[in-house]
Amino acid sequence: MIRRVLIELLLFSAPFVVFYLYRMASRDMSVKDRWPLTSLVIAGGVLAVGALVLGPLLEPSDGGKCYQAPRYVNGERIPGKQVECSEIAVPGRDTPVPAPAPPVAPRDEEIGRPQ
Repeated sequence: MIRRVLIELLLFSAPFVVFYLYRMASRDMSVKDRWPLTSLVIAGGVLAVGALVLGPLLEPSDGGKCYQAPRYVNGERIPGKQVECSEIAVPGRDTPVPAPAPPVAPRDEEIGRPQ
């Protein structure tokens, strides 16, 4: 969590650092015009929010994976892990539970639709 907050702070401060480096690299450091504070805050905000939104979208998904909780089998502890949803073992059952069918929207059902 701390890493994510630091990344967001660095992205927000990046436009300020770039502008400061630009001002330092200019020949005349005694430029009297003010910093474009509004533009820098907007640019930093766009960078930070963009990274906050795009980060999770670009991570690989665990599609078709379910979490198998830790459990005891014959006195041995089996740690929790990611497994295929069709392989989940339910306590008290010998066979895995089949994967649930995808939900059907009411508009997809043919029953009760006027012809």
